Amino acid sequence: MHFSTFLLAIALPILSTLAQPTQKSEYYSLGCPKSTKPQASQKEQLQAITSFDNLLVQKQIATAYNTYAAKNFIQHAARIPGNGTALAIAYLTPTLSTTTLTILDVWVGPNAQGITKSTTYFKGDSQVRGLGVIVDI
Repeated sequence: MHFSTFLLAIALPILSTLAQPTQKSEYYSLGCPKSTKPQASQKEQLQAITSFDNLLVQKQIATAYNTYAAKNFIQHAARIPGNGTALAIAYLTPTLSTTTLTILDVWVGPNAQGITKSTTYFKGDSQVRGLGVIVDI
């Protein structure tokens, strides 16, 4: 069996800010969906990322992204050439269709700079890539 570890950096628009967003804020410029809000509590953010992750496990990639991800989010995964939900959906749908995902851990909280982030660790068993760990950030 081929073992691989790969990273999928998936930015979610679970933004936590102190001020109300303005029309010029990143929340609006990235096209965050109505299912999200910039002042979400840590509990609300955990609920959102868990719902997003469960949709990925169920192979409902388009629903996950269209419900929880900013339309124009900045992609950090080296394997996905470009930004936004359309490219992520196009790349991940065939990739995850042959992968069994198991959620190992979900975390939401501030990093060292005080910016709230979320991380999910999945165990992935892919017919193409073999067994590995996927980190969804």
